[in-house]
Order: sequence, then structure tokens, then C-alpha cells
Amino acid sequence: MSVVRRYLSLLAFGVVLPVNLAMAKQPVLSLPLLCIAHKTCFIQNHVDLDPSTSVRDWGCHKSSYDGHKGVDFRILSIAAMKKGVRVIAAAPGIIKGLRSDMQDRLIGGRGAPDIAGRECGNGLVIDHGDGWETQYCHMRKNSLMVKKGDRVARGQKLGLVGLSGKTAFPHVHLSVRHNKKIIDPFYGQQPSKATCRLKTKYGPLWQKDVARQFPYVSGQPFLWGFSARSVGKEILMARGGVRAPQSTKAQALVFYGQALNLQKGDRLRIKLTGPKGVIINSLSDPMSRHKASYLLFAGKKRTTPAWPQGIYKGSFSLLRAGKKIWKKTRKLELHGK
Repeated sequence: MSVVRRYLSLLAFGVVLPVNLAMAKQPVLSLPLLCIAHKTCFIQNHVDLDPSTSVRDWGCHKSSYDGHKGVDFRILSIAAMKKGVRVIAAAPGIIKGLRSDMQDRLIGGRGAPDIAGRECGNGLVIDHGDGWETQYCHMRKNSLMVKKGDRVARGQKLGLVGLSGKTAFPHVHLSVRHNKKIIDPFYGQQPSKATCRLKTKYGPLWQKDVARQFPYVSGQPFLWGFSARSVGKEILMARGGVRAPQSTKAQALVFYGQALNLQKGDRLRIKLTGPKGVIINSLSDPMSRHKASYLLFAGKKRTTPAWPQGIYKGSFSLLRAGKKIWKKTRKLELHGK
């Protein structure tokens, strides 16, 4: 985004410039939402540090997209969003501007309104002093609990995670800027043509516990489990999972797995076993390119009066260069009811 467009975007966002805070140091950031790392929240996208049309995240891979200016903390589902996931201040400061009246809806749906200039959706900007500010995007309509000019403390509730603006999944987007320039909070680097892992004058901005909770991961498990039928991304997006089969009369036995930010060449494996041995063992083709999200499921229809009673095991694993990176499992017990 050009300097002129960024300035116009800030004006449209209701930002008042300047705000004076007597803080001489860069902020130290805590997690911007209340969640459990890798269980109820996941990093979907990092800052794109490549100023060209190519993509490079701080881990030297492609867990981002062209021109992305922040970190996307994704939650499990729209159902989780509706229950309410708190967005909180990652550092103390003063609210410079906010917006809270945009609808929560997936981008590109039928009848979707024009959001040009309002891609951030509902959210706010916090001034931390000395040219530092953070911006929070895609929050839930009318959930903001602060107003322009408020002084907020670290951890103070700002509102709720939503689906407003330009977004394809419920999350909060956090951008960090210093003197109007984007800073990656994990490595302290600005978008640059320089090589990966360029030394910076800032360094990581996260508190140590946040850095420990979210080490760099390329290819992370997101959702996995049993189903009695084929599984689609839409139902997982809505519910965060599907109901497992309850009896030996289930029409089919299926195991599914969804992973985030896979690398080119990665393969996913689904294996399903039962009381009488292997039911299915399915290996995906190698990924032809980076995949922000990929869903694999495999199973078998029932061809007998009932499935054998007993314990069934499903596994979902990532293979990279022939090596197993991780494996996630579930167990299911079927009774003849």
C-alpha cells in the first residue's frame, strides 16, 4: 500500500493524528486475544517481508500472502466466534481511532457489500508512543468496548474476534508499525529486498512466553477426527469439527484432517484401523505449491450389516522429504446400538 493510500485509509478509519505518549522504548507485546496456542488459536499468516510480488515470511517460507502487513491469529470456527473470543490490548497505549459497524460475513459471498478502503473491517489503532502503534482488524460488529482517546492497559478487553472486512475465516489481524513503517513482531524486520533473517535494530517484540507458545511452524495440524460421511471445509469452518459415528450401523467410517501452511512437496497421510485391521491408508500427492490450508479425508462405506464392535483408530500425519513431521490421532469406540 502506498504512503498516500495508507494515510487515506487511516483517515477513513477515524484515526486522529498525532497523539503524544512519553514512551521512549519499543513496546513489548503480549498475545492480542484470549486463547490457547495451537488448540483454540493458530497463526494462519505472518507479515510478508518481500516487497516484490513474491512472498517471504520471517521463517524464510511462504506462510503469508503478497502484501500482507500483519499477523493473523485464527480461531477454530464461526461457532467459536459466536460464543465469543476476546481481543485484548497487546501493550498499553491510547486509542487513536476505531470502527465497529461493519457486518460479520465471509468475503466474496452473494450480496457482499463493497468494502473498498475498509478491508480491516471493525477494529482500532493503539498509539504506544515514540512512533509505535498497533492495529487490530476483523473484529465482531458492535463488540468494541473502548472509544477514541481512551487509555488502555495491557490485557484490557477491546472487543471480540469477528468476520468483518476482507476475511475468509474468523481471526484477529495484528499489525505493528513504527513511524508508519510495518514491523514484523516475530523478528523485528521491515519488508525489504534483503535476504532472509536480516539483522534488525528492533529484534522480536513479543513477550518471551508468547514467543515460546508460537515458535515458527510451517505445516501445522488444525482439525482432525472421525466422521460418518465426507467432510467439507465449509462445515469445518462453521463448526470446527463434525460429529463422530455413534454406532456400528454408521453408513461409513471416515477420518479427516486439515492442516495449515504446507510447503511445496509436503504430503499428508490418513490411516484408519479397526478391530479387524487396516480399513484405509491414504497418502496425498505432493503439494504442487504452498498451501495456506488443505483438507484430506479418507474412509470406507459400510458393505456389511454392521461394523465390528470395538476400538477404531484414526491418524493424520505430515510427511516432508520422506520424514514424518507430526502425527495426530483419535480413538473411537463403536457399539451395536
